[in-house]
Amino acid sequence: MSTALEILRAHERYRKKTLNMIPSENIQSPRVLKALASDLAGRYSLRPQYYSGAMYIDELWSYAEELAKKLFRAEYVFLEPLSGHIAALLTYMTFAKHGKIACLHPDFGGYPGNAPDRLPDLIGADAIYFPASKDKLLPDVEKSVEIIRSEKPDLVVLGGSLILFPHPVKELAEAVHEYGGVLAYDAAHVLGLIAGGVFQDPLREGADILFASTHKTFPGPQGGLILTNEEECYRKLSKNIFHKIADNIHFNKIAALAVSFEEMSRYGKQYARRIVENSKALAKNLDELGVPVKAKEWGYTESHQVILDFQDQEEKERLRRKLEECGIISDLDLRLGTAELTRRGMGKREMARIAKFIKRAIEGEDSKTVKRDVQRLLSRFNKIKYC
Repeated sequence: MSTALEILRAHERYRKKTLNMIPSENIQSPRVLKALASDLAGRYSLRPQYYSGAMYIDELWSYAEELAKKLFRAEYVFLEPLSGHIAALLTYMTFAKHGKIACLHPDFGGYPGNAPDRLPDLIGADAIYFPASKDKLLPDVEKSVEIIRSEKPDLVVLGGSLILFPHPVKELAEAVHEYGGVLAYDAAHVLGLIAGGVFQDPLREGADILFASTHKTFPGPQGGLILTNEEECYRKLSKNIFHKIADNIHFNKIAALAVSFEEMSRYGKQYARRIVENSKALAKNLDELGVPVKAKEWGYTESHQVILDFQDQEEKERLRRKLEECGIISDLDLRLGTAELTRRGMGKREMARIAKFIKRAIEGEDSKTVKRDVQRLLSRFNKIKYC
C-alpha cells in the first residue's frame, strides 16, 4: 500500500509531464510554496488580540493587506476568506440575505454557485438572471438595465466562470446605484489580469465590491479575497467575518499571499499582458486548423481562456479524456487556460505548437505519439518565470 507522501510524489511526477490548461489553476513559485509549508500552517491570531506569540503573524497580516491595497488601488481588503466561493458567500449573505440577486446564469458563463439551488438557496435569496449571449457569454446591456430598474435587486453580480471579455460594469452601475443597490464583481478567474491592468478595472468602473480567488490568473495560494473602496460596504462585510464565515484564517496562506503580491507588484503587468497575447495566439491557431473556437466573430478572447465550441456533452467528455491521454489537461467545458503555460515561459510560438497537439488529439492520432511530443515541449519549460 502506498503512503500519503508516495501518492503525493506520484501526483507531482505526473503533473510535471502534462500540459496543464485548466484555467482555474496556476503554478506557484518556490517562495510561495515555502511560505505555505512554514510554521504558520498551524498558528492562530485574531483581531482584537486574543493569542500570545502572534506579533510576527500580525505584522505579516497587516503587511499582506497593505500590499493588496496598493496593488489593486483599494481602500479596504479582506484576506480572511479561505476560497473564492467563501468570498462570494460572504458578499451574498451580507448584501442579499432574504433579498434579490441579479447575475449571470451558469449556462451563460456565470459561476455555478449562482444556480438557484446553490448560494441563493443557502441565504434565502431570489435569483434573477440577466438575458445573455451564449456566444460572447455577456449580459445584454439594454435588457439587463431594464431588469435592474424594474426588479431593483439588492445585489447585482457581474463576472463569471466562463469569461472571455470584460463585463459591462460601467453600463450597469448607474442603474444599480439609482436605488441604492450594490454591484459586485466576481474576479475569481481574472484577478491576475486585473492586477496587471490588461482586462478591466471593476472598482474604477463602478463596482462597489470585487471578490475573487487568488490562484487562477493570480498565481498565489488557493484562497479568496474581497476588495472595496466603500466604507459602508467594508463595515457591513466586517460584521460577517469572524465566527460566521471564518475562524482561523490559515496564516501560511496569508504569508504565501504576501509573497504573491510582491511578485505581482513587480512582474504582474508583463505576465498579464503575455497571458492575453498567448490566449489570442492559441485561439487563432486553433481556428486556422479547423478546431471550433467560441466567439470567433469578436476576436475569440481578451482573457486567459479559450473555449472550444463543442455543444454535445458526451462529445466534450470524450474530448477531455482524449486530451488527457495525450498529456493535455483541460476541464469538462473545454476551457483552455494559458496562465500556467505563460508562467512556464511559453509564448506565441509554443501556442502554435500546442494548437497542433490539440488538433491531433481531436482527430484521434495515436495518443502515445502526441504525448511524446507534448513532453518534449514541456522539457524545455521547467523553470517558473515572473517571480
